[in-house]
Amino acid sequence: MTKETTSTALVTLQPENALALFKDGTGVDVLLADIRKQASSLVPDLSTKKGRDEIASIAYAVTRTKTYLDGLGKALVDEYKEVPKKIDANRKIIRDTLDILRDEVRAPLTAYEEAEANRVAALQQRLNEIAQLGNMPVTAIHGATAEQLGGWLAQLEQIAIDDSWQEKQTEAGVAKEAAIIKVTQALEARKQYEAEQAELERLRQEQAKRDQAERERQIAEQARQAEADRQLQERAESQRREQQAKEREEQARRDAEEAQRKQIEAEANAQRQAEEAAARSAEQERQRIAAQQKAEQEEADRRAADVEHRRAINNQILGALMVDAGLDAGQARAVAKAIANGKIPNVSISY
Repeated sequence: MTKETTSTALVTLQPENALALFKDGTGVDVLLADIRKQASSLVPDLSTKKGRDEIASIAYAVTRTKTYLDGLGKALVDEYKEVPKKIDANRKIIRDTLDILRDEVRAPLTAYEEAEANRVAALQQRLNEIAQLGNMPVTAIHGATAEQLGGWLAQLEQIAIDDSWQEKQTEAGVAKEAAIIKVTQALEARKQYEAEQAELERLRQEQAKRDQAERERQIAEQARQAEADRQLQERAESQRREQQAKEREEQARRDAEEAQRKQIEAEANAQRQAEEAAARSAEQERQRIAAQQKAEQEEADRRAADVEHRRAINNQILGALMVDAGLDAGQARAVAKAIANGKIPNVSISY
């Protein structure tokens, strides 16, 4: 038996006693009871490190005792082949009993360690919750609103850094302060962003009002121009009718004069008849020219009416492009011109 074994085991056996112990089981119960008594005699203070170390030391001594006694038994098995089953049975009893005793002795320390681990884990979870609140502005998928950021900041500020944090009180205070700074910075940035968006929306609305006023002004101007064109056309038509009336009066006068002239010429000589024939030929040519001029004037009037018709349709198109499509006057005229010139496939203007 080594010095380490005798110094760490709770019992020692003389070789002559080991055979009786393992072969016949004589003294096994007494030996185990003595070991239990030694292992259970200490009542350490779990609240101190020294007490916890003492429990661990006793549990280790029980393990070393098991190893020591089991080693004696194994040596006897090797020495006495005729009693291996009895020895092995007693070895198992000793191993199992001392394992149970070790666990019983260590049970308070094990329970303490588990409770301590749970306590530390609970404190860490609380720290994680602070960190999670601090990281919320970054982890939000679509960005957080100022209202959401304000809610997270309120949650952080309501977290009390008191004695319940135990040894992590300082760490919790640092984590809370860092999280508050992060959320506060995000809140200030978000408030600025939302204020800028509100200002942009206000400017957009004002621009929309100005655009609407401009469209209304253009529509009014187009209506005024259309009215002016209509009045101009009416004056031209009136003048044309007056001119035609004058021409008819003049023609009637000429016809009367011609009838008178014919009556006088009927009494004239042949020379006079020839002259009258020439005069009639000249008159017919004049009338042909007058008729041609009249036809040309009527064609010009028709073309003017067609131009006005097309202008009215074009004005309707421009108005629709500006009002319904939201184009300005220049853009609307460019689109209408492109359609009229056939530059946009599958789109045309019906006049």
